[in-house]
Amino acid sequence: MGKTGLVLGGGAVRGLAHLGVLKAFERHGIRIDRIVGTSMGGAIGGLYAAGVSAGDIEQLLLSTPKYRLIDFGIRHRGLLAGNAVHNTINELLQRHGKHDLPIEQFPVEFKAIAVDLMIGKQVVLDQGDLGTVLRATTAFPGVFAPLMDGDQMLVDGGVLNNLPVEEALAEDTCFVIAVDVAREHEKKPPRNMVEVVYRSYSLMTAERKHASLKLADFVIRPDVGTFAAFDFTKSQECIKAGEDAAEQSIEELQRQIRIAKANHLIKGAGNK
Repeated sequence: MGKTGLVLGGGAVRGLAHLGVLKAFERHGIRIDRIVGTSMGGAIGGLYAAGVSAGDIEQLLLSTPKYRLIDFGIRHRGLLAGNAVHNTINELLQRHGKHDLPIEQFPVEFKAIAVDLMIGKQVVLDQGDLGTVLRATTAFPGVFAPLMDGDQMLVDGGVLNNLPVEEALAEDTCFVIAVDVAREHEKKPPRNMVEVVYRSYSLMTAERKHASLKLADFVIRPDVGTFAAFDFTKSQECIKAGEDAAEQSIEELQRQIRIAKANHLIKGAGNK
């Protein structure tokens, strides 16, 4: 049976819409076999691939005080060192008995995308400790310090590839769903330095994102464009936007998945 892939892009707080999409998928029994994500999409996708439900991820995010996610790191090439995020993720995994489970043993295949600043190229992370991998893919330059791993200096994969659809494709994949939460054109002016940097990256990666979208079989676009990228007071609204967008397209999505799987079976039988 052909596999269904899910690609979750970066979008800061808007990326919380991915949780809403996953909640709707759970409700309607849509099974995901492979997840590829970057930035917030990588964080949510990684936890979900490990076997943590969308509801449990949501509860963690909404109940964790923001000060627990902050550890200042001016001397570490970023405003925040990033270790607190790593520790919070590991606490959740430990709570669900997933702390010692390497990515290659997850119930759902998972890949996170990062960028190595030392060579200026994309890096696919699909092995080892999830907390460390998510620390790398969420290391937004200038905000979170890069993750130093051997001779690599890893940062947020959205710097080069904010919607990594191509990385979800494989011979055994028959259907790929992409969730696009990034917005490169906004009428509201950036409120601070971080939002200026974030919007600049969004504009620089827009062309590649549009090319990636053409590779997906189905695209879900939650209505999150009115929310500032780093306004975490809108977390619940972003989650609901993802849930609403998925619900509106669920029947058509289920129909297309059924057709794709049937065609994959026919193709496989013909090749024998």
